[in-house]
Order: sequence, then C-alpha cells, then structure tokens
Amino acid sequence: MTKEDWGTMEWLADANTAEGLGLSLARMTVLPSKTSPAHRHPNCNEVIHVLSGSIDQRLGDTWQTCQAGDTVTALTNTIHQTRCTSDTPAILMIAYSEDTRLYQEVSPE
Repeated sequence: MTKEDWGTMEWLADANTAEGLGLSLARMTVLPSKTSPAHRHPNCNEVIHVLSGSIDQRLGDTWQTCQAGDTVTALTNTIHQTRCTSDTPAILMIAYSEDTRLYQEVSPE
C-alpha cells in the first residue's frame, strides 16, 4: 500500500502480481477535504468507480460530482485528479488498461 498525504493506493493486480495480466486494479482512499495530485497516464485509460463517499473528479478542464455507484473514465493523456467532498474518506476502485502504468504529475491549472 502506498500512503500519501491525501490518502492511500492499494494495488490489487498489476504486472507485479501477474506477468502479462494486461491491466491494473487498485483501491484508492481519498481523505476528507484532500485532493490527489493532477496527473495523466500517457499509456492507458483509467476507470474510476466510487464505492463509498463522494468526490469531485477532474477530467481535463471539467470537474464533476460523483457519489457511490458512479463511474467515470479518464482516457489516455487526460489530466485528472480526485477531491473528496464527503465527511468520511472516499473509497474508489480504479482500473487501468495496462498492467504497467506510466504516471506523469502535472502542475495544477
């Protein structure tokens, strides 16, 4: 599990768990009032599914509000980030279309 000031990423499946898997799966926790860094993935799509809590999800220049049960997709190279808007941590299931993701943090706009 990777711990950050905004929350955690728990990697459930990727190239480290199964060679040739072709995808990655993670459980992300974003703490109340915290926002993950703006970033993009130049080699894969990312699907974000809200399991509990609520978030504002940035996709490019647009922010959208998501609740438990909502799913959004960040296509390859789309700048995105997640902000928890609930009083409890937001729990997300994140799937990537590659088993080895490239991650590029970008400056907030």
